[in-house]
Amino acid sequence: MKNFSVTSFLFLFLPALVLASGGEMHLQSAKKVYELTLAKNKGDKTKTSLTLVSKWGKKEFFADREWIAFLDFCEQQAKAEKQNGYAEVCFRIGENLDLNGFPHEAFVYLIKSEDLLKNKSAKQVPFFYEFHNRIGMVYFSFQRYSMAEKHFRILIDGSSPYPIEIGACNSIGLIYREKNDALSKHYFERAMKLARKHNRQDWIGILSGNLGNYYYNRNNFKRARELVGIDFKISSETGQWESAINALALLAELDVRAHLRDSAILKLKQTKELMKAHFHTMHSELNFYKAKTMLGETTNDYRMAYDNQKLYLAYQDSINEQQNLENFHNAEFQIQFQKKQAQLKLLDAQKKRVEQRFLLLAVIGCFVIVGLIIVLRQIVLRRRKEKEVLVLQKLRAEDELTNIEKQMHQVLSNLSEKNKLVYELQSEIEQFNKDSGNQLTAAEREALSDRLQTFKLLTEDDWDVFRKLFEKLNPGFFDNFQKLADTLSKADLRLAALIRMDLSTFEIARLLGISTDSVKRTDLRLRKKLSIEQSKELIALVKSI
Repeated sequence: MKNFSVTSFLFLFLPALVLASGGEMHLQSAKKVYELTLAKNKGDKTKTSLTLVSKWGKKEFFADREWIAFLDFCEQQAKAEKQNGYAEVCFRIGENLDLNGFPHEAFVYLIKSEDLLKNKSAKQVPFFYEFHNRIGMVYFSFQRYSMAEKHFRILIDGSSPYPIEIGACNSIGLIYREKNDALSKHYFERAMKLARKHNRQDWIGILSGNLGNYYYNRNNFKRARELVGIDFKISSETGQWESAINALALLAELDVRAHLRDSAILKLKQTKELMKAHFHTMHSELNFYKAKTMLGETTNDYRMAYDNQKLYLAYQDSINEQQNLENFHNAEFQIQFQKKQAQLKLLDAQKKRVEQRFLLLAVIGCFVIVGLIIVLRQIVLRRRKEKEVLVLQKLRAEDELTNIEKQMHQVLSNLSEKNKLVYELQSEIEQFNKDSGNQLTAAEREALSDRLQTFKLLTEDDWDVFRKLFEKLNPGFFDNFQKLADTLSKADLRLAALIRMDLSTFEIARLLGISTDSVKRTDLRLRKKLSIEQSKELIALVKSI
């Protein structure tokens, strides 16, 4: 609660204390007020910057540099927020600087605002006409009349508020007056029409004076007197003493030209009194001594004419020197500003090129990465597919081998059944011979022979089926085994194949339909052909092929 009370006190009374100090505010104090105002505005930096920029001029600060530094601080705060109001912040800072006599510093901010407002209309920018009026006035003070006229014409060709339009017409009239152009009268009169329509006495006085000067320069002294008289009257009534002094001095000059000596002396006396009472520039002094010089010349008071002409020329030299120095500083500033702008544009262009290159590299990198991902994905998919194909091939091969094994077993089973029948038939014959005492007729023996022939083991068809199935299970076995000796017979090959199938002597005998002794004799003959002594050596050799 205590902290809240202190904060509330600071928030409510610190700004008032700062402003009450009357030009003693420092940068740090202003920043504290900024933070308090920011809190009030719920963190809106753009709104806070606009509020304080429009509120404080240089007179509230201890030094001009601290005021300018605070304006820059406000601009940076608004810029960081990146809102649409940043352009207005730059404009208000430029406006404040120009109104307080810092046109060079103002120009920098106005150009920033101009860059942000390019191609935008009055409907899109609430301060559109104020901006063009202010930047036009700055260009006018730099004597860059073509640029000034460009902005003023935007005001008079659009729907700007009448006070701004009056000022724009008057400024264009002054531009053409500098060129000694008759068009100045057109714009002064246009501005005068608007001023009278809206009863703007201040502008009526100013425009009367400008039109009076126009007619004076064209030797229309009667019309000039009327208009300058109006200028003097309104300027005196509205307290525009600089304008009143200049108007009265010109009226005195017109009296001299009209040979109204006493009236001219009286007006010059009044001019002198006004000059003593009110602030005025050297231009007023110049106009005063010009009128006195003309009075001395027309009254043949050459001493007065000589003395006043010396003063007139001195003021004219001072004004020209001051004007030349100001023009030099303005030109120097603009050259430096343009140089800096060119450097900034160059840096910006370089930055954009770097960003574009980085973006291009990033895009290329993305494409490369995407390409690599696609390639890797394709490789992974291809390998996965190859793996799947291999698995399928393996499964197919396994299925095929299983099927071959089944077929082999079926073949062997069929052979075994045949051999069993043959064995039974042979047993039957042997028993029959015993019982009959070998008294078989020729017909009976032929019938038994035919029956045995029916069950002949391993016919050519059986051998072909067996060999094909065996070669599928043991590719190249017969070719490689045949190379071991040139004298190997078909019976040798059959025996080797059955040994390879891990069949015993008895099983081989059953399959071949012969006795075990016959199998052993065939085994012996084979070992001799291969120069092998032991049966186990033959088995090892067969299994190694």
